[in-house]
Amino acid sequence: SDNVKFLKAVEFGLSKQTTALLSPTIVLPLGIIVPIVATKVWHNHPLRQFMAAFRFRVTFVALIDVLMLLTVRSYKNNDGIVMGTLNSALSQILFWGLLILSTACQTIVQSLQFNAQMTFFASRVDPAIGGSYMTLLNTFANLGGTWPSSAVMYLVGQLTVPPKCDAILGEDGETVREVCIGGRDAYFPLQLGLSILGCLWVMVMKKRVQYIADLPDDAWRTHIGEVEEDENGETGKERGGGSMEMRKGWWWRTKKGRKNA
Repeated sequence: SDNVKFLKAVEFGLSKQTTALLSPTIVLPLGIIVPIVATKVWHNHPLRQFMAAFRFRVTFVALIDVLMLLTVRSYKNNDGIVMGTLNSALSQILFWGLLILSTACQTIVQSLQFNAQMTFFASRVDPAIGGSYMTLLNTFANLGGTWPSSAVMYLVGQLTVPPKCDAILGEDGETVREVCIGGRDAYFPLQLGLSILGCLWVMVMKKRVQYIADLPDDAWRTHIGEVEEDENGETGKERGGGSMEMRKGWWWRTKKGRKNA
């Protein structure tokens, strides 16, 4: 749901120029620094790094996102439980502080998880088909990280009930003021539900992830092209089918046929 928060912030009154300003000032520097620091902290334990970032993402980052959105809505409307009792200076400090903190935390956890993913794939890939193997693993990882965004956007749109708004004349009889009542914003209960599901996933899958991390490198190998010994101790066959002599003969006939052509 962190992919929806900036859409909700714009809906609550945050300008698109402000969201665009956050990318070069916060996202880009952290995207460079975080992977360097991560290698010093987790020392080539990518799945441990991934799980630590995921736990941080579904707990602290989710809480900061909710506080940021409540602050944006209160600051732009100049009311609410967050900004209603604060003066102008404190309101601006709280507004910009939570906005920057929310953006920084999201960038940190995304960089940690992506760096852990790439490090784990690179350390487990089979050298015999390195490029194809890496592409396959990244394809499945990207699919797993992309569809939840579409699902959350769909659920937010389906579960949100817009308020009923009426135009009311002011006391001077000239100005028109819009008053809205009712409605339901599905983002906040959905954020709570998804955070609970994330915590349950961590508790259930923690041992499974550790099991995958402890698998030896040979468990990830396809053994294509490796020479294996037969029952008599001879090494005339390769894994993947066919003897070495047959493969050499096929290659020689193909090369000779090309020269004659």
